[in-house]
Amino acid sequence: MKRFFSAAAAVVCLSAPAAHAITVDEIYVFGDSLNDCCINPAAPFTNGPETWLVEFAALLGASYAESTTYNYATGGAQSGDYNAIAPGGAPQPNGLQSQIDLFEGDAPAVDSDDLAVIWVGTNDIWASSYDSPTLFGIEGLDIVKPLGEDPSTGDLTDYIIGNLQDAVIDLREAGFGTVLLLTPYDIGDSALVDSAGGSAQNTAYSEALSEAMLALYTPGIDTFVLDTVALIRSLQDGSPENGFTELTTAPSCTFGEILCETRTPPEQDSFIYYDFVHLTRATNREVAMAAADLLQNGTPVAPVPLPAGGLLLLSAAGGLLLLRRRAT
Repeated sequence: MKRFFSAAAAVVCLSAPAAHAITVDEIYVFGDSLNDCCINPAAPFTNGPETWLVEFAALLGASYAESTTYNYATGGAQSGDYNAIAPGGAPQPNGLQSQIDLFEGDAPAVDSDDLAVIWVGTNDIWASSYDSPTLFGIEGLDIVKPLGEDPSTGDLTDYIIGNLQDAVIDLREAGFGTVLLLTPYDIGDSALVDSAGGSAQNTAYSEALSEAMLALYTPGIDTFVLDTVALIRSLQDGSPENGFTELTTAPSCTFGEILCETRTPPEQDSFIYYDFVHLTRATNREVAMAAADLLQNGTPVAPVPLPAGGLLLLSAAGGLLLLRRRAT
């Protein structure tokens, strides 16, 4: 059948997609310690036995197991090739891009009903503003700064967005029909800062990246983005009625010599943060429910619409092209 391209039809495709619940068969996971279930011996980094992904998968009725078959996330991973920590100055190739390479090498059979989940960016952000020669009193840990010392907010955002776009394109080519991206929360809230200025800078990085991710459209794959900056702030704003009473990393559930797991379960569930940067079981439950609701009731990222003048011009060009084809 001979196909005629109408630019006016292309304009219709640029309209915002309608909300629709998606069907998810299997879930594959990439990112850092907020997703890491298995690769780091200390994982999962929370006060429960599982990451948030187990409850998330159950809410969607999807197949997922806490194993390296489905989960490639690695604690400390940045959005590029490497980990934020380079012991002895040797970069560790387990960042997001390296995880995607490993996944492509494993070549599992995926299709358009499978979901890829990426939560990354935290370690790009704190490492870029961290100036201390030690990390929690530990010396000799070289910190990988992907763009050097204190890059501009725009440069770091563009760098991470570029890495995310590359990863999403690779996942689309692997056969995925849907990807879920989670923004870093406000890393200025974490204890991975060494100054008040660093905290403010991390907040600026986090907010700019979140805004850019919410607009990250990739043709050929539905991209959903969970704004974790807004989610955590909503939990802080809803205190104490929502049950959360300890809202920052000072103190976190694990603080000083107190391990979170030694507190009573209700006390554990009153904390947002498990430790200096990770989330408690109760917070992870909120993440799982928000992510599932987004996929069931939300909309994927839409293309950036053309301005009104551009729409008219494109429509006219499409009509002219169609007339010319009919004339021939």
